[in-house]
Amino acid sequence: MTRAVTVVLLIAFAAGAAAWRLAGVKPDPNVQAIADGCQRDTTKIYTGFAPNWAYVNDRDFPSAGAPPATQWVSGTVKGATGLLASRVASSDDPITHLSYDVNIDLTVDPADDFLTGVSRDGTPEQGTIHMERETTSFPEFAWPQPGDHVQALGSWVWDCDHYQGAGEKTEFHPFRAAWVVRSASPRAARLSSEGDLFVSTDATPAGQEAECAHETKGSDQFKSCAHAYPDWLSVNGAYAFDLPAPTSTCAQPTIRTVDHGSVNAPKIGATWTGKAWHVAFTVAAAQGARVFVAQQLFATCANAPTIDHLRLHFDKLLVRRAMDPSCPPDKPACPYANESTLLGQITTSPGEWQLMWSVDGIWGRWPGTLAAKDGSTFTGRQSVDFYVQHGKPWTFVALARECDFGALPGWDGPGHPTAPCPVSNEVGNALGDDYPGAITLTYHGAALGRHVSNAPTAGSTCPPSNVNGCYQLTYTVSRVR
Repeated sequence: MTRAVTVVLLIAFAAGAAAWRLAGVKPDPNVQAIADGCQRDTTKIYTGFAPNWAYVNDRDFPSAGAPPATQWVSGTVKGATGLLASRVASSDDPITHLSYDVNIDLTVDPADDFLTGVSRDGTPEQGTIHMERETTSFPEFAWPQPGDHVQALGSWVWDCDHYQGAGEKTEFHPFRAAWVVRSASPRAARLSSEGDLFVSTDATPAGQEAECAHETKGSDQFKSCAHAYPDWLSVNGAYAFDLPAPTSTCAQPTIRTVDHGSVNAPKIGATWTGKAWHVAFTVAAAQGARVFVAQQLFATCANAPTIDHLRLHFDKLLVRRAMDPSCPPDKPACPYANESTLLGQITTSPGEWQLMWSVDGIWGRWPGTLAAKDGSTFTGRQSVDFYVQHGKPWTFVALARECDFGALPGWDGPGHPTAPCPVSNEVGNALGDDYPGAITLTYHGAALGRHVSNAPTAGSTCPPSNVNGCYQLTYTVSRVR
């Protein structure tokens, strides 16, 4: 892949900022996170008086000047989480979010290894870095799946809300641009490689907080600054990426582009190099001018074979446990002990259920929020069409969330809980929303017919007494002729 060259950096700090990057220095989280702006005070974070995110190396940048420069990272979506290396968060702090995050575990290419291992060594996340961005500001078509290669431009920050024994973790949050390459597109009728392009000036609350952590440097002006800060971050610079041919025998694939609502997008050029389409463009937006680039590019060979056109139809969702209400902390064996492992919630039945899925990397969501009681069934009306090379594997992922914080204000104030959860009178456990678990499956070949899949309890807040899990999905795979 060709790494994009960006000129977003402020020239005055370029030499100093580049020195530690080229040296591959990993900051010491137990020392530097506080020096960079974290305060290790969850009460102040939850009430908005301390930052949830602070720039890595901000200690070296005075408040009167620009904060540390954005960073580029490249790597492959994979990690110990398997098919959940790309996922929607089951829970996020409602005070510091407009919507739940997309979380991506990126196993980085060797040149970017200095970004990894910061408070992750010795954990299942070792060797990866989290990329995060709120779901409402990152279009679903560009959400990757494990195995995809990603190049991203982002804010390298400390996640101050997740202090570990070895210090805070670092992450890319928000990433401001991403180029996702899929070697075989699930959206193309003929074998095609796919490049998903995303660039956005939208800061999101994470970007606004990091900017104000830099400007206020721990003062009591942080809260007023963060909520007044413009929802804008610069993405100016020159970008260049490669979209390889889907096969090595392809002389010169055709290229086509599908736009997904871009705003003020620059003209994007594409040149065939003999092995790949070289995609290049420049963003030069005025201060405060919104730029949103959302495009898919497909490279298809003239002699590329047609591939299996499949359709997955969601037949039924069975909710075995609504996960509301829970037991009090001092009575864990109360009559609701089978509902949730998160005790002390101020909740009542029914549960507020949401379900997301990925069908071989095509993301979607069961419409609306489902009022679920123990034993509730919901009829599916959704279908997903996708394409798979004959005999090749494809993946299916389903993730559920039970909304528990509808009484708390989100980033934009009372009456606006973290999207897409609804307003309610509920306040959950401090550990977060109930997580009914995930279904993660790999099918080899078309796998036609009806499938019945139970969500395991491992890693969820569904009590293990529910031996078949807290929910079950029934879906049918058919061939489209």
